[in-house]
Amino acid sequence: MITAFALCRFLGYSASVLLFGVSTMLALSGSRSLSLSVESDLRGLLRGTAIVGVVAVFCLLPLQTASIADDWLAMVDADTLSTVAFQTRYGQGWCLRALAVMGVLALMLRGRPDNAWLRAAVAGLALASLSLTGHAAMQSGWIGVAHTANDALHALAAGFWLGSLPVFLGFLKRWQEPARRKDATRALMRFSTAGHAAVAVLLLSGAVNTWMILSPTGLDVTSLYLQLLLIKAALALAMVALAVFNRYRWIPSIRSRRDLAVYRIRRNTILELWAGGAVLLLVGFLGLLSPS
Repeated sequence: MITAFALCRFLGYSASVLLFGVSTMLALSGSRSLSLSVESDLRGLLRGTAIVGVVAVFCLLPLQTASIADDWLAMVDADTLSTVAFQTRYGQGWCLRALAVMGVLALMLRGRPDNAWLRAAVAGLALASLSLTGHAAMQSGWIGVAHTANDALHALAAGFWLGSLPVFLGFLKRWQEPARRKDATRALMRFSTAGHAAVAVLLLSGAVNTWMILSPTGLDVTSLYLQLLLIKAALALAMVALAVFNRYRWIPSIRSRRDLAVYRIRRNTILELWAGGAVLLLVGFLGLLSPS
């Protein structure tokens, strides 16, 4: 059950991250024609991701219900499902998230390529609502509110950074086309500026989040939760290192050594995506483990 739960959490997180990051970066590009061109390359991926996200999120409630009841049959018991959905904090957060992911799917299937800001807002709601069903939901009072808000900010920063990387690759591809180089250069600079802010927010909110989770129990290096958390932190720092290397080593040399620089930037970005996927998989399991 834990493996199935973690897998659905991973798929749901990944879908929300990709849809939020892609939609936000397309909206920020500064060039409608450039955004439409990149989106046309990603449209099939985005629609498939939206469908996977809806299926994963809708599987979470039955799994949570079975976990609470300690009985697989609870997954198909309408009364028990209704009780968990409407009378628990987890269920109420799940309802909000379910509505948001269905909204994103509807927007993706409408086929309008010019509604990136609306999609970003709805996908952001789906992503931020994760904070209502995690460790922050176990705390009450102002500490619980602060933890939930910080968790939501952390999710949005991570979602923008990781989710926008496929768009960054699309901008980089267009930069190599002389007719699109001006627009692509502006879009890449906007990505860099927004990315710096997202990484700063991500690291700060991650540190605060770790303190709020671990401070009541203290550090126990033998706990699986802390060990996985350290691996997650190491992967996140590796992503930061790759991003910094791209920005301050290869982008400045892109005009003098274009082919090599573009190759290294693309390679490092793909490595970031793989590391980010591993982080999301770890997050899927961390939310199911006790910090103590």
